[in-house]
Amino acid sequence: MKYLILISVFLIAISSSAQECTNESLLKTPGIWTESGGSTSGIAAADLAKEKKVVAAIQTMIKSQFTPMGVRARINGSYFRSESYMPVNSYSFNIIPLNFYCDGNRMKTADETSTYFQISVNFFDVDIYDTAKGDRAMAEGFNVIHNLPVEKDGYWYLKEVDSGMGFGMVGKSCGWLITYDGKLPFAYVTKKEFLEKRKKNVTNSMHNAEAGFKDALKNIEMEKGFKETEYKNDPDKLKKYMEMSYQYTKDKFEKLLANNEKNYKPEFDKIETQLRMSAEELNQQAIVKLDQNANLSSYHFTDNNDPFGEILIKPNPGYFNMKLPRSSPQFIWVNVIWNHHEPIASMFREDIMKAVDFATLKSMLGK
Repeated sequence: MKYLILISVFLIAISSSAQECTNESLLKTPGIWTESGGSTSGIAAADLAKEKKVVAAIQTMIKSQFTPMGVRARINGSYFRSESYMPVNSYSFNIIPLNFYCDGNRMKTADETSTYFQISVNFFDVDIYDTAKGDRAMAEGFNVIHNLPVEKDGYWYLKEVDSGMGFGMVGKSCGWLITYDGKLPFAYVTKKEFLEKRKKNVTNSMHNAEAGFKDALKNIEMEKGFKETEYKNDPDKLKKYMEMSYQYTKDKFEKLLANNEKNYKPEFDKIETQLRMSAEELNQQAIVKLDQNANLSSYHFTDNNDPFGEILIKPNPGYFNMKLPRSSPQFIWVNVIWNHHEPIASMFREDIMKAVDFATLKSMLGK
C-alpha cells in the first residue's frame, strides 16, 4: 500500500508538471492576495486611525465578494497629507493586479501592469479643492474634466472612456462618484465666469508679452554696448554686427511691440461679443474647446458630445459638512483602469466591480 501511494503521488506530480500553460488556463488559475503598506506622514494620529478603519472596511467588502483569478492582487491603503485649503483628508484602498503569464510551460507573474482599481475617500482624479494652477490657470482658467457625471440609481456614473496607459498604449477607464444625495463635491463653471476669467487672462498675457518685448529691446541695447567695446579697434566687425545682428533684431522686436495690442484685439472683440449674450445663455454650463486655427489661444463653446470638449469645474466648499472630522468620508470615488485588449484585465474589471457594494459605501458618508 505504501508503494502504491508513492507511485500515485509520483504520477500526479508528472501529470502536473506536464500540464500545458496557456492563456486559457491562466484565466482559470486562482490568484494570490498580497498586501503592502502606504504612506502616512503628516496625518494626525486620531485621523489616521479612523482612516485605516474605513480602508479596512472597504477591504473586507471587496475580499468577501471578489476572488482574484489569473493575477497577483497587490493591495494597499494610501493616506494623503491634506493641504490647509482642503476641508477634509483624502485616502484610498487600491488594488494593483499583476497578471500571470506563461514562460513556456512555466507560469510567472508580471512585474508591472497598467490595470488599476481604486476606491478613494474625499479624493477625485482632478483637483476639486483649489483653482487651476500653472499653464491651465492662464489658459482655461479653471480645472477641467472630460467626462460629465450622470446621476443614476442614486450615484454619479462617469462613462467608459479611452485612457492613456503609457508606452503608447490606450486602455479604458470608468468611474462612479458616491455623494450626498443629488450633490457633487465640485461645481460647474458658467459661460459668464469663463469669459470674465478669460478676459483677465488675455489681458495678463498681452501685458506679459509687452513686458517681454521691452526686456528684449533693453537686452539688445546692452549687447550693443558690449559689442562697441569689443570691436572698438575693428570698425569692419562693428559695422557688420550693427547691420546684420543689432538692427535686424531691434527692428523685429520693435515691430512685435508696436503690433502687440493689435494682435490681441480679435480675441478681446470675440470675448466682448460673447459677454453680450443673454443672461440665460451666460448662466449655462461652460464646456469649451481650443481653437486649433487661432494664432493666439482661443476657445469655442461646445457640448458634452464633443470628444475634445473640456468641462470646467471649480471648488464647491458648500458641499462639505465642516463640523465633521477631517477623516470622515464625505464622498467616495470608485475608479478602474484596464487594458481591454487583455483577457485577464477585462475579467478583473468585470469581477471587481461585482464586488463593489454601493449601498455599503453610501452608508459610510458623513460618519
